[in-house]
Parts: sequence; C-alpha cells; structure tokens
Amino acid sequence: MPRVVPDQRSKFENEEFFRKLSRECEVYLKAPMILNGVCVIWKGWIDLHRLDGMGCLEFDEERAQQEDALAQQAFEEARRRTREFEDRDRSHREEMEARRQQDPSPGSNLGGGDDLKLR
Repeated sequence: MPRVVPDQRSKFENEEFFRKLSRECEVYLKAPMILNGVCVIWKGWIDLHRLDGMGCLEFDEERAQQEDALAQQAFEEARRRTREFEDRDRSHREEMEARRQQDPSPGSNLGGGDDLKLR
C-alpha cells in the first residue's frame, strides 16, 4: 500500500473527513486569572461554531507566590504607616498635655494662635 494517494489535493478538498479537520473551529486557551482570591490557570478549548467546549482549572504556584509577596509588601506598608500615625498622634498628645500642665488656667489657650493650628 502506498503512503500517499496519487491525487492528494482532490482527496483533501473533497473528502468530508479532511474538510472537517481543515476548518478552524476549535480554539485552545490558556488563561491565567485570580478566581475567588486564588491564582489559577484555565486550560481548555472552545468550539467557535457551537460555542461550547471543555476546560479545567489548575493552581498557578508561581503567580500565587508573586501575589503573596505583593500582598505582604502592601500589608507591611500599611503597618508602617499606622505606626507612624500613632507615633505622631502620641507625640502631639504629649505636647498638648505638657502645655496644659505649664499653664493650667482654663482660658489661656484661647488667646494663642499656635494652639489652633493643625499639624
């Protein structure tokens, strides 16, 4: 039996089997995404004529590590900013308490414009 048929082009163009396989109707996809807070890769195919297909989700370890590192950096930055705010607030309160102890008269801070300024 020969490996090829004598008139390959006509067989390719006229036979239903080859016509079906030559149509570009299936698209294969690999799409990384974050689904409910979890890094996954959707792998599958979609038939463009019927608009159906099949796929599966796989855990994306590399992307999960990257996202975790970003989340840790954001958390540390928020923690640092909170600490700085608390330190400034504490020093401001201590400064105000020291001023009150120096001049305990009730109306004395109304005349000073420096006390009314915001920092």
